[in-house]
Amino acid sequence: MQTVINGVLTNYSDINPKQKRTIVILHGWGSSISYWLPLTKLLPLKVRVILIDLPGFGSTSPLPDKPGVPEYTIFVRHFTQKLNLKNFILAGHSFGGQITLDYALKDPKDLKSIILIAPAAIRERSKFTQTKIKLTKVIKPLFSLLPHNTFEKFLGWSTPSDYSNSNEYQRGVLNKIVIYNLKPFLKAVTIPTDIIWGSEDFVIPNMGKFLAENIPNSHLHVIYGANHLIHLSQSHQLADIINQIITDKYV
Repeated sequence: MQTVINGVLTNYSDINPKQKRTIVILHGWGSSISYWLPLTKLLPLKVRVILIDLPGFGSTSPLPDKPGVPEYTIFVRHFTQKLNLKNFILAGHSFGGQITLDYALKDPKDLKSIILIAPAAIRERSKFTQTKIKLTKVIKPLFSLLPHNTFEKFLGWSTPSDYSNSNEYQRGVLNKIVIYNLKPFLKAVTIPTDIIWGSEDFVIPNMGKFLAENIPNSHLHVIYGANHLIHLSQSHQLADIINQIITDKYV
């Protein structure tokens, strides 16, 4: 399906549109709704599921100028308002999780709750990562003898090909979002929050425990063995958690 949001031709999928219980899912950076459609088949038929191709990804046109997280948040809010969505769950993966958290901080009134799936919400290096960086300045030459990307994986910077194969617009977006840090605002979240993380996520090392400790009324779900692309590697387990969240929130 397509609609126009603030002049942007927007592609989205609206599954079970007559159902009142609604979840909106935002994909991650460099991805699209096509990667999330298989998961929707694992969700209840009595739930409305809306997937959006974010601007500049999938089949949605780019946003004008040089957008960052705030502009994407405004776009998503205008999209939900155009569909007249109320009392819905907003879920987001990675970059989509960053937008979801930003939305919850700025305009929570229409949200039932949020689900943060390996969200890219904290944009700063941990002390552990800083120590590794200092260490690698000494031992980096040794990595030249090892397979490609070993150095990046050691630092936790490895990136799936779906994320690294970006165009010029997407790289411009990335330059903005990697410095948009929501850590100082976590305690200001006012709605129920569920955090889902894969134990083997090396793209965004696990900050789930920190988020759960600092976001009021939040709960952490860890999927053991899952990497950053949880919806692809552990789709059934992810769907089970989302199903339970929907059931709990719409009692």
